[in-house]
Amino acid sequence: EFDEALAAYRKAAALEPSPALEATIARVRERAREAALPGQYRAIPERPQATRGDLAALLGVRLTAPLGRAPQHQVVVTDVRGHWAESWIQIVARSGAMEVYPNYTFQPEAPLRRLGLADAVSRALAVLRPAAAVAAWDATALAVSDVPSEHLAYPAVRRAVASGVLRLDGGAFNLLRPVTGAEVVDVVARLTALAGARR
Repeated sequence: EFDEALAAYRKAAALEPSPALEATIARVRERAREAALPGQYRAIPERPQATRGDLAALLGVRLTAPLGRAPQHQVVVTDVRGHWAESWIQIVARSGAMEVYPNYTFQPEAPLRRLGLADAVSRALAVLRPAAAVAAWDATALAVSDVPSEHLAYPAVRRAVASGVLRLDGGAFNLLRPVTGAEVVDVVARLTALAGARR
């Protein structure tokens, strides 16, 4: 009964404001917002294999305001109509935080691998953080045992790892390793913290 709880807490805060009550109101508001999201969204942490649509939904929900403030691009996406994450896919696509493929598809059900996650994190950082911070990460000397500096994925991996959003595993990145729902939730939480997101 989130609406009733919020009304009661707001009434109490009007009578006797306190930082503790404001924090409680914020927590209840957040829980109400999460409860209103589709079941597919709430199930992401339990998925053994996350998808591109899952990542788009997490980014769209957690970073709605900053992605909305970013310069917007006209995009054509032909394969997301009716998908449960369609509105969030549009948000991340228009902001440039995730790639729409040259054939105008997003492929929301495609399994997410570390390579795709690095690409999305790299793109999101470029959208969310000041150019100077991005340039500093891009200038970082980073040795990755399985992604040499001449590899096409190296710039995205370097930016994502240098920022602290993604991590190496014993010096390796494991580009093709599938990403679980719990992992993608953790990564988006770190990205959100780094972005200083305010919804």
